[in-house]
Amino acid sequence: MVFMPLIYVSCFYDMEVKTNMDVLNQMALVFMAVSMICIATMSTAIPFVARSRNVFYREKLSAMYSPAAHSLSLAAVELIYTIVLSSMFFHGFYWLCGLNTDMEAWGVFWVGLASSLVLWSYFGHFLVYSLPTMQIAVLLAGGLASLLFVFSGFMIDGENLAKGWQWLYWISPLHYTLETVIMSQFKSQFGLVADLVVGKQVPINQYVEGYFHGAFSYDNINRSLGLLWVINVVLQVLILLCMAKVNHMKR
Repeated sequence: MVFMPLIYVSCFYDMEVKTNMDVLNQMALVFMAVSMICIATMSTAIPFVARSRNVFYREKLSAMYSPAAHSLSLAAVELIYTIVLSSMFFHGFYWLCGLNTDMEAWGVFWVGLASSLVLWSYFGHFLVYSLPTMQIAVLLAGGLASLLFVFSGFMIDGENLAKGWQWLYWISPLHYTLETVIMSQFKSQFGLVADLVVGKQVPINQYVEGYFHGAFSYDNINRSLGLLWVINVVLQVLILLCMAKVNHMKR
């Protein structure tokens, strides 16, 4: 978590924003940084939880562990860990890559990133307790993450997606994460940049809104953060149900 931010710093250190391509570079930095740390968090959570799953099964059968208590303790520990992790990763690159120094933009970015890391960590827990083996959990995690990231709204915005695929856009957690961090990042940037496509100067915030064709909006940030935590709660309920009702232990 110290090495990865240094990679971004080496590529984007003190980047100046003069054209629309520079704005796209900053949005790509946000997308890549958030995507990589979310995948890394989920990938590392799966083997960690898988090692303790059989212990939980054994102790549950002996009436030593309560599923509710174990689920709550696991959620609390993971919450604290991801907040610390997000702080280390976030502050490792944010201030050195020319991103918005406004305190609101900084705070919303950090809250959005931390909320997303908690979600992907809980998603890894859910896969471990719902599937029979760690190998299947890892394979399914990679496939689902790739699918949800493609339909996050960054590479293809929600307004231009085919109608039959828009449901994936609306259920993708990264959609709400990116809407939170990107729109808070550029909302207060009123400086002009050269739009190389139309050949005129445009405000940064207007260019970003136009890039997503209105699919992402600063006005939706509170809704997006709320939905991230609704998904977190739903995942915890599913994890608790799997702990209480599912047992993959082989005798």
